[in-house]
Amino acid sequence: MEFADYIQTLCIPGNGIDKSSVKVEWSQNYCRQSLPFICDKIENEWKKKCLICPSMWNGSKFRLHQIQLSRKNNCHMPQVKLLLGSTCYKDFIGSNCAPESEILVNLGLQNHDNSQAYASDPLGVGALITTNDNNIIFIRRSGQCAEFPFMDVIAKAGDDFQNMDSSLILEEIFDSILKEVTEEVNIPIQNLSSPLLLGVSYNPLTMRTPSLEFYLKCDLSTGEIQELYTKRIEGDIEESTELIIIPAEDVLNNDLKELKYYDQLTFGAKAAIIFFKVFSSK
Repeated sequence: MEFADYIQTLCIPGNGIDKSSVKVEWSQNYCRQSLPFICDKIENEWKKKCLICPSMWNGSKFRLHQIQLSRKNNCHMPQVKLLLGSTCYKDFIGSNCAPESEILVNLGLQNHDNSQAYASDPLGVGALITTNDNNIIFIRRSGQCAEFPFMDVIAKAGDDFQNMDSSLILEEIFDSILKEVTEEVNIPIQNLSSPLLLGVSYNPLTMRTPSLEFYLKCDLSTGEIQELYTKRIEGDIEESTELIIIPAEDVLNNDLKELKYYDQLTFGAKAAIIFFKVFSSK
């Protein structure tokens, strides 16, 4: 697997993409295609997964159909447009996560000239967080997580989005990652910078599931964040077991595979590190 085939770098050294440079277009035309046997397959996969993880629930998600990039007035940073439809978590489990997902890829190419046509492709968001003493915070997932249990992740969100108005969707996407950091790590929003979009990851383990990867700077120290984490009383407490700390210097000065915990990092976490290295380079 060529890692570069599954990531899309949007940042440049010293600059990420802020909310003002992102636009959203929602349309029913951007929802996944379907066939009767695919609907049956999704139902069967969902039932099997619910037996393994009884705490799972279905919820609405935005589906990423396409990302369009444009540049204006010789600006180095692109303008980003997200073409979004609707999907749900059940469709994700029954398509992107299904054992025979390659069948859907081939059908998409055959019927629509698009490998993702029958995929749920819910849009996730993730954030690489740095502390004021130059460490990066990762979260170790618990065995109760349906996706990638016991793996180390950056803060991830896939909220049950409700809005269909394009301007409100954009606000919801950027707000959701701040909300997720607060719920998962217990860092107050006022201690976090505004999110900067660094790039997009397409997880090869789940049929290229897309995730927007952001950068957040926290003005608290590592010790203060760890103390806050131990005091969580609400949110998805059962979904993680501990924080993993990696010095930013180690990330910037070493190859990805040389990092401690490399084998425990999810694909999205590895992609976020690659984007961060570009963002932090001179």
